[in-house]
Amino acid sequence: MQKNNYHSVPLDEEQSVDGSSSSEKGVRLSGHSRRSTSRTKSGLKTHWMWLVHAILLSVSVTLFTLSVCMKTAKPSDTGFLGRISTYSPLFPAVQYELKKFTLQPIPKGSPYAGYGPEVDKAWDYIANDIGDIMITEEERVKLGLSPDSLRIQNPRTGEWGYRAGVEVFHQLHCLNLLRQAVYRDYYGRKEVGGDVGDADGPEDLLGHVDHCIEAIRENMMCQSDVSVFTFKKFPELADEGVEGDWPDFQINHMCRNYEAIRKWNNDHVAAWDHDA
Repeated sequence: MQKNNYHSVPLDEEQSVDGSSSSEKGVRLSGHSRRSTSRTKSGLKTHWMWLVHAILLSVSVTLFTLSVCMKTAKPSDTGFLGRISTYSPLFPAVQYELKKFTLQPIPKGSPYAGYGPEVDKAWDYIANDIGDIMITEEERVKLGLSPDSLRIQNPRTGEWGYRAGVEVFHQLHCLNLLRQAVYRDYYGRKEVGGDVGDADGPEDLLGHVDHCIEAIRENMMCQSDVSVFTFKKFPELADEGVEGDWPDFQINHMCRNYEAIRKWNNDHVAAWDHDA
């Protein structure tokens, strides 16, 4: 019997199915791999470029939105008040409005000028018919007020806290006292009522007046209104024989709405007199 002789062929010499050697195929695969890697890197580069553009666009839109919000935000926001004013439980009541003053060089027709029952009625509304509020222990600490402050019980809620007043009403009370002191001949009579008539003699009255002058002075210097006015001639004054250029105080101011503050205060009144 004839024996078949078989010879093994080295693997590296084996031919692939398509007739190419493994080494040739490796070269082609290596070239394909490099091209594939190059395309992948190019795709990643493009992807990152778009991602960077998207991030920059998002940042730009965010900054633009914040800028618009800062310009259009209402100044009554608590955050805004916290930057320009000491804390107050009345922050929620504060509303800002642009207001043009009506002050004349010689005021005529003002319900707050002069004396008499009608003038007193106008002043009572803004300065006297105002109660005191109550603050909590937490608010007292936040305000930095004395722990020896007068404690009261709110008659409506039964809660305990500290009796507190709001500065604007104290300042208006003081201004009203100065007005009454100017017209002392009228307000010095007991039957008229008021702080002037109720004073225990001239020294007591002068002490109260000095206190009020200091209160108003401190507040005016603290606020330091930097609104600017000019000077001009007023025809109505010339008709009365008053010549010259006079200050024009009818200018715009950014004001806090007094009525909103007054309403909030009286909605939260806890005491109306010192014996409460």
